[in-house]
Amino acid sequence: MKANSDRHDQHLPEHQRIADLVDDMEDRLVAEREAKGIAGNASERKQAEQVEPDDQAPE
Repeated sequence: MKANSDRHDQHLPEHQRIADLVDDMEDRLVAEREAKGIAGNASERKQAEQVEPDDQAPE
C-alpha cells in the first residue's frame, strides 16, 4: 500500500487527506477480497476481455 501514517499527519489540504484515506481504504478492501478469493474482485475485472454488444447504438 502506498500510504504511511505520517503522510496523513502532514499539513495537507483536507480534501487531499480525505482522498488519500479513501484510496488507502480501497487498497485494503481489494487486498482483503483477493485474499478471501471473492469472485469479481478488481484484478479479475481488469483481466476480463471487453465485449462489445451487437446492438450497440451508433456514436
